[in-house]
Amino acid sequence: MLITSIREILAGRPLYSVPEDASVAETCRQMAEHATGAVLVLGPGGVLAGVLTERDVVCRVVAEGRDAAELPVAQVMTRDPVSVDIDDALSDALAARIGGSFRHLPVLDDGVPVGILSAREIPADYRMMFERFQELSH
Repeated sequence: MLITSIREILAGRPLYSVPEDASVAETCRQMAEHATGAVLVLGPGGVLAGVLTERDVVCRVVAEGRDAAELPVAQVMTRDPVSVDIDDALSDALAARIGGSFRHLPVLDDGVPVGILSAREIPADYRMMFERFQELSH
């Protein structure tokens, strides 16, 4: 089956998120339990505040010797991340630099966080076609 949309990729997948005041340690336990490399961080009212990735934890917690048990994710997450709408085209996700500048892209449905799109979830043929199109456009 050919995947044609972000909605199809995320279909049936649960949303993994934490509040801004969750500890980094507890969030990492949840990430390990769900085998995910990133979680959405939600602010008041469930709005997207940021994303916490494995890289954030390594670079901003472990490498700096900070206490993950006491540290809230809000202090180390990537704030105000680029996001896409669930009904955007896959090319929009690629244009947002997924797989280039970052690997995890928050997905919103009418402004409400619904999931994370990972670079590895976009079929390779889509990525190759998009890269080829970019080359030809310059």
